[in-house]
Amino acid sequence: MGDSIVTHEAFSNAQVQTQDIPSAGTIAFEPLHQRHALLLITESLLVWAVPSVAFTVLLALGKIESSFLSAPWGFLLPLAVLPIIFIACLLQAKHSGFAARTHDIHFKTGVIWRKRVALPFNRIQHIEIERNPIERAFGLSTLKFFTAGGGSADMKIPALGEQQATDLKSFVLKLAGETDDRA
Repeated sequence: MGDSIVTHEAFSNAQVQTQDIPSAGTIAFEPLHQRHALLLITESLLVWAVPSVAFTVLLALGKIESSFLSAPWGFLLPLAVLPIIFIACLLQAKHSGFAARTHDIHFKTGVIWRKRVALPFNRIQHIEIERNPIERAFGLSTLKFFTAGGGSADMKIPALGEQQATDLKSFVLKLAGETDDRA
């Protein structure tokens, strides 16, 4: 058959000491658009309205039998959830943000269950800008990042202004392309 030349390069996988790892706490996250909290409140109220209206109608028709709910204040029970919705949405908006760096993009969210996602540009296959009807009403967009092998977005950054989403998409695609060119 033919002669094949096999070369072996030395593989190195040196251990990194914990104190030498850069701190992720030094990343300066930008807040999402100022209308993010209002968007969250609107979406939550739409979800809240369906069971609340159903409960109130069933209670008025006498389909819910309970001595606890028979008092007139039973009709006010769904309203007790509203302060929780408002506070949760405000906190969620306050604790969400993103950071674009030279080689990756980061997103954080969550009040009780916190989540931080980092996505290197060299893994990004494509980016979509999504705008549902409620986002359109508020002039906001969601930027969705996809990597190879997945059918769903690997990272979503909600509540970006329309121009900000377009600019961020162009920035990331430009740097992702430069990364591919160097490979």
